[in-house]
Amino acid sequence: MRLSLLLYVVADVILLLSDVYSTANTVGAVIWVIAGVLAFWATTRWRYGLPAVVDRVSAKHEAAWQVDAEAGNPQAAHMLGTSLKVRGELETARRWLQTAAEAGLADAQWDLARLIDQMEGAAAARPWFEAAAAGGHPGARHLLRPGGAYEVTEDAG
Repeated sequence: MRLSLLLYVVADVILLLSDVYSTANTVGAVIWVIAGVLAFWATTRWRYGLPAVVDRVSAKHEAAWQVDAEAGNPQAAHMLGTSLKVRGELETARRWLQTAAEAGLADAQWDLARLIDQMEGAAAARPWFEAAAAGGHPGARHLLRPGGAYEVTEDAG
């Protein structure tokens, strides 16, 4: 937070001293001030700052997704798993992503493959990348194309 505020102040002083920040450019000055305030708000831990708002919204949605996922909704399981992955709760995220992936959601298969790749490596992730590609996921198809990171040889596929 202090660094972003310091950078904002330094940039504002530079603009002021270079005459870019003049009365002829009042719209630019207003936009610059608004951008600085938004940058400061987005990087702080204010009670109503962006991180706090995101945390409150995420918690509300995660609770609803958990109820739906436990009731067997694979889309809710996918959303819950993705949200947990972003928060760093990788084992729980993996469980929900796997639930959604096993239900046949190509996007969940892709997200699960990426998580497994991150946690265990390419060999463990490959079956889920292949499932996602078979389900039509463009990213998985790209990885598995000839010359791609997970290239399928003629013998394998």
